[in-house]
Amino acid sequence: MLRPMTNAASAFLRPGDRGYDDELAGFQLGFTQRPAVIVPARSAADVVAAVRYAAAEGLPVGVHATGHGLPGGYEGGLLITTRRLDGITVDAEVRTVRVQAGVRWGQVVAAAEPYGLAPRMGAPPTL
Repeated sequence: MLRPMTNAASAFLRPGDRGYDDELAGFQLGFTQRPAVIVPARSAADVVAAVRYAAAEGLPVGVHATGHGLPGGYEGGLLITTRRLDGITVDAEVRTVRVQAGVRWGQVVAAAEPYGLAPRMGAPPTL
């Protein structure tokens, strides 16, 4: 039995909890790994707390952003979801855009456009 995770601001989801299946859902519908714990990260501090918790409990760690890839390796472990890490910072002077782990390309394009920037991308805007 896993001890409660008390040092993260985000919810701690286990199988059967409300929101668990929604948090696990992604683009790859045939992918069926079931982590013992899902941490929907809202900050870098949540990610740090989740990784420390996983290390203390001996759990493998996976990261899920858009759900397009097949990360694997977190069956029975801890999955960190990053979709809420959606901060975007545009530096028009240097012509750069800094994004957090949950940002999708459509958001990057929309944030850069007012500054006359057009990010190079090789993926649909929903990724």
